[in-house]
This record gives sequence, C-alpha cells and structure tokens, in this order.
Amino acid sequence: MKLSRALILVPLISCAAHAGYVDYRHEYYDDGRNYDRVYMSHRFESGFGVAVEAISRSDDAEADKPYNNLETNGTEYTASYQFIWNQLIWQPGFVVETDENQAIYKPYLRVQYNINDSWWTAFRYRYEYTRRNAEGRDDRSVQRPEAWLGYNVENWMFEVNGIYKFAEEENLYNNTKRDYEYNFRVAYKFGQWVPFIEVGNVSSGYNTATTDDRQTRYRTGIGYNF
Repeated sequence: MKLSRALILVPLISCAAHAGYVDYRHEYYDDGRNYDRVYMSHRFESGFGVAVEAISRSDDAEADKPYNNLETNGTEYTASYQFIWNQLIWQPGFVVETDENQAIYKPYLRVQYNINDSWWTAFRYRYEYTRRNAEGRDDRSVQRPEAWLGYNVENWMFEVNGIYKFAEEENLYNNTKRDYEYNFRVAYKFGQWVPFIEVGNVSSGYNTATTDDRQTRYRTGIGYNF
C-alpha cells in the first residue's frame, strides 16, 4: 500500500488563496528497493485543487540499484476542495491511483487545526477500494484513518504522521486484517525551495500479509512553491 501525498506542505499553503507546488522525492527501503516520485499540485482561488503524482521504480531484477532500468509503478490523480469553517481547515477530496494491474479509488476527508503560529495537527479518514484486473485476484477495501502533529520554527518544519489500516476482505499484515505505519519528516524552507528528509516504519516487505516483516523507509527530496 503506497502512501499518497495529497498535500506535502499543508502548514505552508493551506491558508493561501491559490498556490502551486512541485517536488521530486527518492524513496529507499532497507530491503534494497528504490522508488522515485514526481508530484505537482495547484490550488485555485476558489479552493478547488488538483494534483498528479508519477511513480517509478528500479526493476525487480536489480531493485537495489537506484535509477536502474526504471519502470512505471503507477500514477495518482487528486481532486479536492479546501475551505475554512469553525477555525478548522476542511478538505474533502478524491484520489485515483492506476497501474497496469489495478485501479485504487480513494475518497477522503481531511481536517486541520492550527494550534498557534508554530504547532498544528490534522486528521484524515480515507477509504480505499482496489479494483484488480489480474485474473484470480479479488477486489479489496481498506479503511485508513491517520493523524499528523507538526511544529514549525523559523524556516524549519517537523512533522510526525501515524496511519492505521483495516481491511474488510483479506489480511494486510501478519495474518490479520490490521496494519499500521508511521513517518517522521524534517524540512527546511529557503525562499521558494523546500528540501526535506523522512524516515518511516512500514510493513512493505514481500510477504507482509503472512509475516511480521517490517521495513525502514527513507525519503529525500526537494520541493518548490510557486
């Protein structure tokens, strides 16, 4: 299950009348797999926003080599609407992720509260329905609540994100229909540029549904606000 990045810099752009953002991110798992992502979003003055993310990976033969024989690993499209009500930032949205074997439909509702000029917190509930094209593989439904806690000081931004998942039809992790992951992010803003690093713990091994195998996920990238 891939994480989707509907808004990567929410504390910076959530109150802007309109804003654009693009980033590149390299992702590495400690079992040797490498992924690359390019993300672009724009929010119009009306509050309506769109985003697209292209995902690629090193092929399975030499997955431990970055940028080696890159192949597509899916594309994600997001449409959302953002508004402020009762001092909360609301964002209903819909995400579609596609690759050659499946399509995943992800409606969600995200709510953010800016505690003060430095601290913010957010919650998102997302429902994921996977329509599989491969013969012999059934469709799957997963519910995914998650929460953030962020702290900004001067040009530094720190963020913790926790995710809980539970499926309706099949096991997700260690012979159960439950799974979880968490992620820590540090970013630094200078001008319109935002380099960042992330470290996460995820159950993204090859036999995740039947074992308790977990991976450390490392991300490094740079974003640009326009």
